Amino acid sequence: MQLKNSTDYAIRIVCYLAAQERMVSTSELSRKLNVSANYVPKIAKKLKNAKIVTACEGTNGGYMLAKQPENISLMDIISCVEETMAINRCLEEDRFCSRNLEDTCKIHKILLSLQNTYNNKLESVKVSDVIRPGEDEYFGRFYVVLKLNLKDKSYECVYSHIREVYEKVRNTESYEEFISQYVERYVYVSDKKMVHGFLSSEGLEENLVDGCMEKDLPYRRITGKDKNEYVWMEAKKYIDANENTAIITLHNEKIVQNTVIRMEQELVKKEQDLAKQYWDMVSLLTTVLNHNQIVESGYQDDISFYTKQVYLQLQKNYPEYGITDEEIASVAHLAPIHDIGKIKVPIEILNKNGKLTDEEMNVVKQHPLVGAAMTRRFPEGITTEKLNKYSYEICRHHHERYDGSGYPDGLKGNAIPMCAQVVGIVDAYDALINDRPYKRKYEPEEAIQMISNGECGAFSKKTDPVLDGGSKAARVVKSNKKSSMTEDLRRFCEQEIELF
Repeated sequence: MQLKNSTDYAIRIVCYLAAQERMVSTSELSRKLNVSANYVPKIAKKLKNAKIVTACEGTNGGYMLAKQPENISLMDIISCVEETMAINRCLEEDRFCSRNLEDTCKIHKILLSLQNTYNNKLESVKVSDVIRPGEDEYFGRFYVVLKLNLKDKSYECVYSHIREVYEKVRNTESYEEFISQYVERYVYVSDKKMVHGFLSSEGLEENLVDGCMEKDLPYRRITGKDKNEYVWMEAKKYIDANENTAIITLHNEKIVQNTVIRMEQELVKKEQDLAKQYWDMVSLLTTVLNHNQIVESGYQDDISFYTKQVYLQLQKNYPEYGITDEEIASVAHLAPIHDIGKIKVPIEILNKNGKLTDEEMNVVKQHPLVGAAMTRRFPEGITTEKLNKYSYEICRHHHERYDGSGYPDGLKGNAIPMCAQVVGIVDAYDALINDRPYKRKYEPEEAIQMISNGECGAFSKKTDPVLDGGSKAARVVKSNKKSSMTEDLRRFCEQEIELF
């Protein structure tokens, strides 16, 4: 996107008004900014409608800012002049896409990321940051700079480029009072205690080395009326007890890179810990199923393995589905719990040697609903919205069939979630190649043929296994007594596994 000339003029007009801090006439704006006198009122009208400037008619009339410069961002100015801020058509509010691929298009995701970076940067740059030239270039990056006398706790404002804070500093009688008011008014609610403790005069002289200390603290500053909108700040203190002096700076829009990296690492670790708790719970549920003889030993590894291979082929063959590596890993881990609802089915029905009665079959058909309900009751704090969604859909819909003949909801076609389609066909395959009280086990080749013939219900042709890939997978899994990363299995996984 290229900004129009009118947008450039609008930015220059606002910055000029901010620097003058008075009423400025149309003729002066035209002369100083080299903008046509006829064009200035047109641009000013848009700025007035956006409540950025005010206008006064008459001989001594003109324009002046309606807000303090620190409360006007470049985004505010640009968005009131430009018809759109989107760098591509698909990023407009209606999300129009000529190919109807807005949810899976990889280019869309890249453009969206760039758009967000672009918007955030424009939002972060305030007019007050722009109008500080020359000697103010360094200090202009600071929200406020204080000099504190450690002996008598008196202080002075060395610099502040935001007038509102300057006034607050000037009218505050003590350093402690200023810190309390600043924290209460400007600091994000969950950071208030942390920032107050860091800046409090009572603790400034603790843990000094040779009478000195330099420390910084990242925190969030509230940006407007919305208490949930914030920008990152950095509080910094330099203590020199030998000189009875402390320099306190509140640094705008700057976090040391290592701090950002540390925060990102902590977030990743938290997500990993959460996932591990979830997988441990999945493993426990599968163990319970095995203990109750609902599934056979080794079931968890088999189901996860088959699910992963099917998903990998779907990802390879059908990129339009937008299947991610994260989805593959999550669903493969979760696949073994699809039958957890069978815990509520009497064991004599599950192990009945012969055909089930209609009444018994109705009892069995309740297990998807029971399992889905159980996922809704997983303990808080060990799951995420996405994992819970996969769990629910796998449990509830793995017996749905593509032609609508399945249960419990009779879903048809692509109304069946992809994760349930994959686990459903894997479940059917696994049931065929293992012994059951009511049937013999089939060879993998036979099982594949039966699924292809529709003997286990209808599946999408995109998930219907063909050739002998499934047979190869079964043999590898069953023949390896060691972990899944034995040399033979590793070689197998590296091959082209054709399950379709």
